[in-house]
Amino acid sequence: MPKIAILAGEASGDLIAGQLMGYLNKKIKNLQFVGVGGPLMKKEGLTSYFDYSELSVHGYFEAYRNFFRLLYLRTKVINYLLEEKPNIFIGIDLPDFNFRVEKILKENNIRIFHYVAPSVWAWRKNRIFTIKKNIDHLFTVYPHESKIFKKAKVPVTFVGHPLANKIPINPNIKNTRKKLNLAANKIITLLPGSRISEIKNNLGLMFNSVNLINKEFLWNKLKKPQFIIPVNSKNNYDFIVRSLDSSNNNLNNIKLIFGHSHDAICASDFVISVSGTATLEAALFKKPMVIVYKTSLISWLVLKNLILIPYIGLPNILLKKFVVPEFLQSNATPENISMKTIEIMQNKKLQKNLKSIFKELHIDLKKNTADIIYKKINNYLK
Repeated sequence: MPKIAILAGEASGDLIAGQLMGYLNKKIKNLQFVGVGGPLMKKEGLTSYFDYSELSVHGYFEAYRNFFRLLYLRTKVINYLLEEKPNIFIGIDLPDFNFRVEKILKENNIRIFHYVAPSVWAWRKNRIFTIKKNIDHLFTVYPHESKIFKKAKVPVTFVGHPLANKIPINPNIKNTRKKLNLAANKIITLLPGSRISEIKNNLGLMFNSVNLINKEFLWNKLKKPQFIIPVNSKNNYDFIVRSLDSSNNNLNNIKLIFGHSHDAICASDFVISVSGTATLEAALFKKPMVIVYKTSLISWLVLKNLILIPYIGLPNILLKKFVVPEFLQSNATPENISMKTIEIMQNKKLQKNLKSIFKELHIDLKKNTADIIYKKINNYLK
């Protein structure tokens, strides 16, 4: 009976791993999955050693603070996987955790695949040598990455981005709004992050931005927009509800939706998102947006010194220019965010241009991802 060890540590990894696992289950009989993951991976049959939320830390300061707990978890999962004796291991993103797991498993003659390359072109370029030494094959989700790794003689395949397959080229906004029972007035989706640490750093900023946007709409005698926040866990939901209740602003036009993150983006006229996979999702739904990012001062100082490129948002990185405004750390103010949001929402020509740019990006990223990966790993599962 073929056995795959697979490990993901956040919502985006759970999503793409779940998609891959679902496809592999259709192609390979009696396939077993062991490792670490979230609800989507468990739905596809993963026996998870612990829940992936245990690995959810954000920023260098938070990682340092949780260093010994993460070290303990990594040691435990390595021993568990060695006992399970899988045919192959697939590390899903999460390089700082997965690379050590991959090193030890490879030393024990387990074939190693890594899905979603670390951003060596953006920061910490030396990681490319760790990858070359400790994995058998790398699956990249962005086309420019393959050239970089091929140059370093890393076995690599560009497989496209699974989100580009999942999200339709021409999403149906009208049906999605009906599904979520949303009114037809302007809808702005807030994406404060999937980790509680991200939400704590960015939610207050977004609430204050909402307050200023509301005031601007009322000043111009317009109906206030509807703000929606998709929430991925009960803990995050409870925290946001408490934050809303304790806010001094009048935020009665914010609606929380449990799950349905893609529907929430699809239904919107505009997106305000923290930096991360959510910004790519917004681009694939062809939405105008602004990107915000706040973290602890220590994490920001470390990150700032490591960044090799001028962008932090995925749409800008992939398009190699500032297509989407970014407001980072000290520049992430309610005034900046609200002014730019209103400016873009009033510019129909810019919105049309963005939609065209994002559609081209979508087409570039759309591949038969799961099948490409299946053909690379199948020989090791017999």
